[in-house]
Amino acid sequence: MLRHFACLVLTALAAAQSPSTDVAVGVFPFLVGNMDPRINEIVTNCQTYGIDTLYVSAFRATGPSTGDLWVTDSAGDWNLAWGPVRPGGAGIHLQNLITACHAANVRVVAVLKCFADTVQPDNTAHKQYLLSVIDYFVDAWQSNGQPVYDLDGIALDYVRYVGGTNVNSANVTNFVADVRQRIGPLSLHAYLIANRYSFDGPTYNGVFNTYASTMSQLQSQFGQHWEQMAQYIDVMMPMAYTANGSIYNTYALHQAYVRKCAEYARTAVVIAGHPTRRVQPTIKTYVGEGETTTDLTVEASITGALLGGGDGYQAFRYQTMVANPSWWTKMAQFAVPGCNWPKPAYTAVSPRLTTTFDTTATSDLDQAANTLQVRFDFDGDAVFDTPWQGNATTVDLARQPGVWKTTMQVKDTQGHVATARRRFTAGSTTTLLPPFVSTTTGGQVQIHLDVGPAGAGNVYLAIASISGMSPGFVWQPGFVVPLNIDGVTTALASDPNGGVLSNGLGNFDANGHAVAILTIPPVVLQFLTGLPIHWNFLSTTPGGQPACVGDTRPMILSQ
Repeated sequence: MLRHFACLVLTALAAAQSPSTDVAVGVFPFLVGNMDPRINEIVTNCQTYGIDTLYVSAFRATGPSTGDLWVTDSAGDWNLAWGPVRPGGAGIHLQNLITACHAANVRVVAVLKCFADTVQPDNTAHKQYLLSVIDYFVDAWQSNGQPVYDLDGIALDYVRYVGGTNVNSANVTNFVADVRQRIGPLSLHAYLIANRYSFDGPTYNGVFNTYASTMSQLQSQFGQHWEQMAQYIDVMMPMAYTANGSIYNTYALHQAYVRKCAEYARTAVVIAGHPTRRVQPTIKTYVGEGETTTDLTVEASITGALLGGGDGYQAFRYQTMVANPSWWTKMAQFAVPGCNWPKPAYTAVSPRLTTTFDTTATSDLDQAANTLQVRFDFDGDAVFDTPWQGNATTVDLARQPGVWKTTMQVKDTQGHVATARRRFTAGSTTTLLPPFVSTTTGGQVQIHLDVGPAGAGNVYLAIASISGMSPGFVWQPGFVVPLNIDGVTTALASDPNGGVLSNGLGNFDANGHAVAILTIPPVVLQFLTGLPIHWNFLSTTPGGQPACVGDTRPMILSQ
């Protein structure tokens, strides 16, 4: 029995000593000043000590519907009514930091402080304000289709009641759900309150309160229902801050507390039905609150995080670690060297509705690119349109011309998932040759429909209207047609392959192309001279599922 127990202990210790591939550090520019000149220093430290992810404090709420933006306004559309930009000159150029980090294969997550003692999660207007701030970070785009802030994730800090009363956890959970909806598949992280009183109070002897009791306290006092939040959060980050001082003074107790924080976060995600959610305790690497960080408290915190089922750990904060190089060494001791997450990269080429997504530039430090798996959300609805598949070229048929936001995720054999977002424009599909016909002499117009090879074999129906484009109609959910239905529409649709219209119904050829022909007899339509007839089309798969619609083009009935 004793030998068996010893084996279990040795196994656990071996697990704790195993280097992590999910190592992070938090950077808080508002506490430091102007950090623009330190970007290269930050990246170098990440590379040197095996840091995979950088968490950067980018925005902090200061009151109802107001806050400070602590990064340069590279998007150029920050609303100053929301709050000042880099007050006092402090902050960092986030876009430049992301560029430098990605070149070194280091991930960047923007941290947003959500609530404060002056504004609680029951303030509806403030929550809407925060969603606008999140839109600022995730929905700003460059002309090349890349995001202005090409972030790897959004992290919510102070996503809880801050010293409030009448706590209602639904207000916190529903806000997190709204953020999830706004950012789509982009990785969502949250700092979780993990005060030692809820876990080990009032005695602080390492005989921890039960999971149920601890969760009940966190929910009733701070509004964080870990199991409900885990429905929406990809990375759970319990704030397990401990160092020598007023509560714990031994390695064993430091380790046990952080271990229990990780264990309870892991339990929450399992109960929530999302066992693969990542758990990453944040550990104390600063001096404060009457406590002093040492090499041993850093080590105890890291090993506790890993023993408790954590996927990794985050050092809190960068600026104090710079002054204590031995803390970096402890981080590196339990980190696999280099950035061990896949590096997503793809391009989108879309001359018509057929878009070719090339993912072959996606890479990984630890494995060959052809062993990675990718998947796509083509239309920005937060639902992946492909299963996990090989890292290669993927072709999609866009629903209609216009601007689309896509998300690609890449997964390595260790289960790390990285995300990239791009915006592209699906091109025009409808061409009229010529775009006019004489009502006096009559004539023919060719209606060219071109969706590209992804639509080959699909069924199409050319449609027309003499009553304009607006408001149009919804053919099927998600398929909006900018064409008004009128008598011309129904007449031509009822006889698309005879009379004045031929080949108005058929199948696209192998190139996704078709030509319908309109024949106008002389004189018959003279009473419509000067008016436009607008053309478009509907298309289904051979099995009858909606596939795409085109853009509307006018044909003028001339004299």
